[in-house]
Amino acid sequence: MNSDRIRSCTKAGFTMVELMIVVSIIGMLAILSLPGYNRFMQNWKLNGETQQFASVLRTARSAAVMKNIDVVFTFDMDSNTYWYYEDRDGNRSRGASEYLSSTYELTPGVIITAHTFPSRTLIFGSKGNTSNSGTITLRNSNHKNRGIRIYGGTGNISVD
Repeated sequence: MNSDRIRSCTKAGFTMVELMIVVSIIGMLAILSLPGYNRFMQNWKLNGETQQFASVLRTARSAAVMKNIDVVFTFDMDSNTYWYYEDRDGNRSRGASEYLSSTYELTPGVIITAHTFPSRTLIFGSKGNTSNSGTITLRNSNHKNRGIRIYGGTGNISVD
């Protein structure tokens, strides 16, 4: 009878020391995983920005083919922005009545680092073609690069 009484008085659970040990272990795991998480996020941003850049290039090319006009795509390495306009009169200068796309700005931490084109302007002809081949390179803050390749003649666009 006494042993039943002793058992009923003891309480099950964790001590404060045990809980603090578990919280400390979880904290150390979080601290150790933070650099990997930051790297993952930077690479994720770079991949997303590269796909977005290529998508806008494809949209510009598609507009040239669908509307049977020249479309001028421009990127600015100083401000990390890019845009395109429909050059309906073919004078390589945007008139007030010619469509201008939104200006796209790269996410902070992703920059345009290099290109292999003669200028920062690409012209897609009415058949979707370009006269120059080249690559535009984007880089994140971890110095990882992704390239967008535009093939001269066909105007095809791929992400490296």
